[in-house]
Amino acid sequence: MEEEMAGLSLGDSEFFKILLPGMYEEALRLPAKFARDLGARRDLKLRLAGGEMMPLWDVEVFADEKRGDMYLGRGWKKFARAHDLRDGYLLVFRYDDGAAALTVTVFDRSTCRKQYVHAGAAGGGKASRGAGAGRLSLAIAEPSHFAVSLRQCNLGTKQNQYLNVPVEFQDAHGYARRRQVELRMGGRSWSVNLKRGKRVLGDRTAFKYGWHQFCVDNGLEVGDTCFFTVIREGACVDDDDEEWEDEWEDDEHVLKVEVRKKNGMMLT
Repeated sequence: MEEEMAGLSLGDSEFFKILLPGMYEEALRLPAKFARDLGARRDLKLRLAGGEMMPLWDVEVFADEKRGDMYLGRGWKKFARAHDLRDGYLLVFRYDDGAAALTVTVFDRSTCRKQYVHAGAAGGGKASRGAGAGRLSLAIAEPSHFAVSLRQCNLGTKQNQYLNVPVEFQDAHGYARRRQVELRMGGRSWSVNLKRGKRVLGDRTAFKYGWHQFCVDNGLEVGDTCFFTVIREGACVDDDDEEWEDEWEDDEHVLKVEVRKKNGMMLT
């Protein structure tokens, strides 16, 4: 019987899930019909919709014997956190027979598809253990870049110096759950801590400790324009996620920086 179940094709299977508070953070319940089609399978792979270059994520399926429900369990939380899935998002799952994986299309609270860009094999994600491909990059969310013309507040005293991150950018890349970013320019790198401030219209994130050193080392001045581009997404880590933090401790969120000086000269 198990062999028959394992041989069933899931190629036509497609379903959606709306992420509700308290119902997806640790595990995600599968629709009853898909659970029946799944049969005896207890291992699945997830992949963001977008093509074969998107990394595969191993996820285990488990059953709640009392309620008769089946869930995406171990591995699901890391997939959700890595792609900054939030309350109110709608996810469309479709089984891809060719990849033997569930492809996931994400729609955010705007009801539009959330865009991700694959960063190539040099980034910080992790391949499926079954793939044996080593490290791959996580998908990069859009918008993936922003520009700021420096003002005096960005270049003040060391204690008061900061750079506000655009709200759309901070939200897309989960800055509410990040502690720091890495800035790269001219073959060097700087670690910069993030500071969050409470505002009536929503929290605002700023580059804080470490930003001063970046400015000093690169001779930045009022009127210079900085162009920031995400080259590695990195996983979002909460303060209490010790197991997650250990696994992804060297998986920083990395921004490449280019500077156009006020005299027109470019620094890269």
